[in-house]
Amino acid sequence: MQIQKKPIRVAVIDSGIDTTISELDKNVSVSTGFMINTNGYITEYPNIKTKYQHGTIVSLIIRHICSNVEFISINILNDNISTDGRVLLYAMSRAFDYQPDIIHMSLGTTKWKYKRYIRKITKEAGRQNISLVAAVNNQGNISYPAYVKGVFGVKGDNFKDITHYSYRDDFFYAPLNAPEIQGCHGKDLKDAVGTSMSAAYITGHIANIRLNMGNLSIEKIKSILILNSIV
Repeated sequence: MQIQKKPIRVAVIDSGIDTTISELDKNVSVSTGFMINTNGYITEYPNIKTKYQHGTIVSLIIRHICSNVEFISINILNDNISTDGRVLLYAMSRAFDYQPDIIHMSLGTTKWKYKRYIRKITKEAGRQNISLVAAVNNQGNISYPAYVKGVFGVKGDNFKDITHYSYRDDFFYAPLNAPEIQGCHGKDLKDAVGTSMSAAYITGHIANIRLNMGNLSIEKIKSILILNSIV
């Protein structure tokens, strides 16, 4: 008798995940969000609505690469499709509460003042053996957490096969879009373009490694990823 493997738990810090699309309700175990309230304090909103598809698309890509995943959806994007740096840091710290295997961030900040705080959170992720994946800024600017040591920083490139990726100069490179993956109303995701998509592929590959090879160290996971990359 084949034993069912425990799903890989991925905390997705993004715009929330729309569970009405492509049966994502079967993969999302927790949905919550954090925003600055009218008094200027960070507040949790467990019933926050998903207004944008960004986090949903990211989740569809991750699930396409590794089907046995459990998502913790953490919505931090406001009406301007951005967030406050304090909320970003708070969400990263609170993600630990859910004991994820991976914290996924198809976003980040270019503000240097947050780097040391993100570095502390990254070190804590390392102590808990949680893989932290982050997309590099689409304009190529230095961004965090992607440029922090210990993070799987991801840039985008073009590949013939969406399961392919490469590694060079301390960064992983993965496809910039998802033409073979269906999103809302059965449409594929070829028009969803950017390093956000690229990072989702790497998270999917890390999830597969953890699913099939167990609770490996972050360094071991990185070495396996590099070994299986396209030169």
